[in-house]
Amino acid sequence: MNERSRVETTSAEDKSIGFDYQYYYFLNELLNLKSGQVVGLEVLDDVHVERPDGTHLLVQLKHTVQKNVQGRPINLTTMDGDLWKSISNWCKVIIDPAEGRTSGASQVAFIKKTGFLLASNKSDNDKNALLVSIDAFKSGTKTHAALVADITLIKATSKDAIIQGYIDDVLTLDPAVSEMFFQQLSFALGQDEIINLCKASIAEKQIHQSRIDDVFNAVDSEVRQNSFATVKAGNKITISFDEFNQKYRRHFDKARSGALLFREFPPVLPDNLSEQTFIRQLVDIEDIASDNIEFHTKFTTRRLHFRDNLERLIQDGDITQSDIDDLEEEAGVMWEGKFLQIYSGQVAAVDEGASARAILGDLRLRKLTLASQELPLSMSNGGFYDLSDRPVIGWLSNWKDRYK
Repeated sequence: MNERSRVETTSAEDKSIGFDYQYYYFLNELLNLKSGQVVGLEVLDDVHVERPDGTHLLVQLKHTVQKNVQGRPINLTTMDGDLWKSISNWCKVIIDPAEGRTSGASQVAFIKKTGFLLASNKSDNDKNALLVSIDAFKSGTKTHAALVADITLIKATSKDAIIQGYIDDVLTLDPAVSEMFFQQLSFALGQDEIINLCKASIAEKQIHQSRIDDVFNAVDSEVRQNSFATVKAGNKITISFDEFNQKYRRHFDKARSGALLFREFPPVLPDNLSEQTFIRQLVDIEDIASDNIEFHTKFTTRRLHFRDNLERLIQDGDITQSDIDDLEEEAGVMWEGKFLQIYSGQVAAVDEGASARAILGDLRLRKLTLASQELPLSMSNGGFYDLSDRPVIGWLSNWKDRYK
């Protein structure tokens, strides 16, 4: 039987979203880089931050798809395997002989310049005995010895041999090392909307609300591609403040510039492309064949790109209806000038199709202007196609009688 079980499917989905959660946490750290800092993905830890003073922050990311009865991510419990595994991993890093940290002095020196953060979408809760004990220790209301006693009690009440092993890694630390480690240990729980955090970080860089998604999509896409290329080349993913500015600043500058942003919307094509008025006009002048679906699709996509962008820009308040009216008037003047040049004084054209194609060919080379900004040529073409679809303009001398 080749079909995967439900357990296997859920496990695969959990791992996939876990990787995405880790990546978006990394992206949010990039968006919050300060001068002299470096952020790494799966180098020193799931994510790490290097500071200019030589200190580091090691971050373990844990994500769950499990929900409580309220539909929110489950709590981080006292016996949570992710919790103890993360702490165990850090204890092993602290005493790593491969890094020369076999003595208490070397371990303390390492911890002095290292912070340890467990970040998760799991919720904080006052029933987690470990978190409560650590908070009391860090606030000075509980001694380190009392904290160790609490951890020893947690181990005694656990029936999971794996978790007991993780706890042993904690309890075997030298007391001075252990005390400093727990001082440097912190938690960021309940961080479920990680993408919204990224967008909030973008907003804090003085990006207008209507442009946040554009910046996010652009930076997200480019960081993903560059990260893939970095790993493929056998290198580690680390990005400094200066490197991030150099590679991605243009997306922020573009959003702040005041220039209109033209977005690529997935076109919703009509069911029958050939029934569109502007396509019928093009077919009738033999600009395209009636069965050439490739060009029907391409030209329709340009028309919809033009129309969708105008609707979004006016919705966001970047343009007004008068800006659109001005554009259409300008387009009409361009069309009128060429139309009159071709047809004025003609009694009967020998090949009216050729005359019509001459008008169309001229307009396809012209760029329209929207709110004082010149549109790309393909979008300008879409504007003329849109006008001929309504139809406000046409190519044959009797276009009004034929299509209106």
